Amino acid sequence: MLQAGIENVILPESQFHQREADMPTHRFRMIPAFLVAIVMGLTGVSPLFAEELSSEEECRQAVQLAMNALQEGNVREFIAAIENSTGEVNEEKRLRFDALTQKIHQEKIKYAARYGEPLGKVELLKTEKISDRFIRYTVLEYHERSAAVFRITYYRPRENWTFHFLNWTDDLNPLFEKAP
Repeated sequence: MLQAGIENVILPESQFHQREADMPTHRFRMIPAFLVAIVMGLTGVSPLFAEELSSEEECRQAVQLAMNALQEGNVREFIAAIENSTGEVNEEKRLRFDALTQKIHQEKIKYAARYGEPLGKVELLKTEKISDRFIRYTVLEYHERSAAVFRITYYRPRENWTFHFLNWTDDLNPLFEKAP
């Protein structure tokens, strides 16, 4: 019975080659380029060397420092705050900070063109948890005609918390609660 089901799914060799011949060859060459474009276009960053925090309160304090930096327009300090990065900055960290700073600056230019300049007001909108291992802070940066949404996630693999993920968007729709 199982064998009969499998035979119905498998195409005879002649039909397989006919379908293969009908497919454009460029279709498969574009898949890797398409995947690279998607990965590069994602507005999210996951760090490799974030320093650990000992409590949820320290995570909240790091987010507060990040919000202060964002309010002042200091993107580099924003990144350092969410990663809890203090002390020496080695070459690898400096390059990573530079790349992320540039990426956020480019997005902020796009947001300013679309929604006007930032108003210098930043608000912690909500805090969400998944079990006792993940905590995510949603922060709004207000502009003249809308807001940018930053989501900062920390993860606790063992005892301490570490910065896990940052993403940002201009899509406010997910923030509205569904009406009953």
